[in-house]
Order: sequence, then C-alpha cells, then structure tokens
Amino acid sequence: MIYNLKSTYDRLPKGKLKFLKHIPDRILFGKSYKEWFHKISFDVKILDQNLLNILNYSRENTDFGCETIPKKINLVEVKNVLEELPLISSTELSSNLAHFTSKKFQKTNSYLTTTGGTGRNPTSILLSNESFGIEWAHIHEIWSYAGYKKTRDLKLTLRGKSLKDDKLIEYNPIYNELVVDTFKVRDDNFKMFIEQMRKYPVSYIHGHPSLIKEFIGYFDKYNYLPKIKGILLGSEGASVEDKKNFSEFFGAKVIHWYGQSEKVALAVDIDSTDKFRVYTSYGYPRVVEGELIATSFVNKALPLINYKMGDGAEIVEDGEYLYIKNIQSRWGKDFVYLNQKKKISTTAINLHSLIQNEILFYQIVQKEFGKIEIKVLPKINSKMSHDKILVIVSKEMREKLKDFKVAVRTVAEHEIQRSHRGKMMLLVQELKV
Repeated sequence: MIYNLKSTYDRLPKGKLKFLKHIPDRILFGKSYKEWFHKISFDVKILDQNLLNILNYSRENTDFGCETIPKKINLVEVKNVLEELPLISSTELSSNLAHFTSKKFQKTNSYLTTTGGTGRNPTSILLSNESFGIEWAHIHEIWSYAGYKKTRDLKLTLRGKSLKDDKLIEYNPIYNELVVDTFKVRDDNFKMFIEQMRKYPVSYIHGHPSLIKEFIGYFDKYNYLPKIKGILLGSEGASVEDKKNFSEFFGAKVIHWYGQSEKVALAVDIDSTDKFRVYTSYGYPRVVEGELIATSFVNKALPLINYKMGDGAEIVEDGEYLYIKNIQSRWGKDFVYLNQKKKISTTAINLHSLIQNEILFYQIVQKEFGKIEIKVLPKINSKMSHDKILVIVSKEMREKLKDFKVAVRTVAEHEIQRSHRGKMMLLVQELKV
C-alpha cells in the first residue's frame, strides 16, 4: 500500500500538493510515529528485554524462529541464546524470504521493497507498515540534534534523485525538502542552479557526503554560501576531517547516522567523533569475527535476527551507551564516473522497483568515463522473460543515468565477478581514479 501511494505521489504535479507540508507528522507518518516518539532510547538496560521479546515473537511467528529458537528463554540467558543462533545473510533472504517473514503480516499491513545493496547483494525485504512511522520517529529525533524541525525548516536534499524533464530542483511538500537532481547539476549549469535555489529559504542540507563535498566545491567556485544551520549526513561514510570541513564551510552542526534498509540497527554520530551511539530501541548490533551482526526490534514483518550487515566495526560500551566505531565498510567507496570531476555513488542508482523480485543480482561494470554495463542475473524461478526484465531494468537505469551510455544484458552466474572472498561484487570499477 505504501509503495503504491509513493508511486501515485511521484506522478502527481507537486504544485497542487503543497498543503501536505501542514499535515501533522503523527498523521502523515501514521499511528506508530506518535506511539514510538516517546519510546526512542539509547539505554542499554532495555536491551535484554527487547531481545527476549523479539526472540519469542520470531519463534511464534516465523519458520526460522520455530526451527532454531528454544522455547524457554529468560532474561539472564537471552544474549547467550542469541549467540548460539545461526547468522543470516542477504543471500539467504534472496533465496527464501518467506522462511524469515512473520505469518502475521500480509499485503494489507506490509509491503515489499529492496535494500540499497551498496557493496552487497540488493535484496527484496518485507517491511511492516508501522515500521515506516517508527523509522521516521527515530530519524527526526536524530535530526533534532542539529536543531531541525520538519514543519519549520526547509532542507536541500542531495541524494541522487532523478527529476522529470529539465528540472534541476523540485519541492517535495511531504518532507518539506528541495530535491536536487544531482545527475543533471554540473559545473556548466551551476549558476542556473544557484538562481533557482535562491528562491527558497533553505536552512539545512541532507544528503550523501560525496555529493555534499562536490557541491561545496561548486559553492566555493561561484562564491555562493547559503545560510545553513545544519548538515544531515546518511547512506555513506564520512571521515572526521570531512565532517569538520563541512561544519567549517557552512558554519553549521553536522549530524551523521548509520543504518540500513533492513532496519536492523541505527546509530548516530552527534559530535563528529566517528563514534555512533546505538539506538537500543531500534536494534542490537554486535561483532562476530570482525563483522557487524544485528537483530531488529522495529520490523515485525521481517524480524531479522543475527543479520550480517557486511561492515566491519568495533562495539564499545561505556556503561550507559553502546557505540559503533571504526566502521570499515562498503560506505563511500563505490562510484561510477561521468568524467574526471563528476562521480555518482552507487547508492543513487540502485534498483528500487519491484523488478528486484525477479533478479538474484546485478553488477555494474565501468571501463570508460560516461559508459557503464549492467549485468543482470535473473532468478532461476522467475516467471518473467529475460527480454522483459531487460526492458524494465534498462528503462530504470537510463532514467537514473541520463548522461551515461548504459548497456544492459542478462548473464549466467559465472559471468558475475566475485571478490577474493567469493562474494558477488555490486561494482566492478576498472577506471584508474
């Protein structure tokens, strides 16, 4: 339902939807938004009870839980039980999603979407409708550390969105944001972009760190410094030095958060120290053999337990809070290049349509500036023809990468390049950049 509503919204003229800005968040984001706003917590004391609740829920409502989780668990032993349970990867979700989904959730109270897949296998997942409100309650709490309030503050959003026709920017009333088509905005039209931006009272910037860094270069070159109160970073990594530079350039507070589409863990770097404080109301991350593993508390449709996040890190506890630090990850390392100066993060070009249900994996290969090849590996049990898959994937990728020459083809599994650890790689970047 939410997916369909979003698709309908995207097709409507935004000029007629400005009234949406004034709808209260508790209505816009659903009942769960209001209910969870006061449940948000960093307190480590609630972890054991949250873990016990989700383990019991999973055992009662999923095939995975029924097969693996003991019937009698108490608070004292809950973490020990968790450590004995198997680890779950995105590959297992791709091959057998139903094994992990809750029997309580059907089409009326949940929806399918896909993970971002940066450096990992893009995967279909099931999200409960209520998780939408829960997620936004946490995100707005995170942004409040920079003083942000949605109904009051207009933000400029730099997140790889492609707009229709020749538009460089477009106002989105639901999130009170000025969306930028970062595929179109370049050095040769940045003056035009500035002229359009001046018409709006932007006070925050939200986006991928790589794009913010690129736009800072343009702002500096054209001697334009918007009055910004805060920088809201997500989806990619950013060094302490990057955050310091962002803060100094705009004279603004920088907030950076860490999370995933699978909704298994969420943490925030409030002071630009690269120590991400964990929301214990949201999930429980731990480290197994150097890799982050997390258990979700917020998505009852797909209650992931011991989910492999694909990132290396350390976990630190100071008695009051839990922190993720030294994240070594897929973040910020995967880009395709239009030319020497223009690069685009793969987070901006992931497939997010329902075609993902027909695909086991896709791989982006770049050997020349401005040209990419997309290798598509269909699922064995897909009922959709390869030709139709190619048509849909080609259309979506060419809409996202309008300035690139894009070639798309279906391949067999042996044609997908793997890392030295045997993992399928989302991006094969052969440019020497």
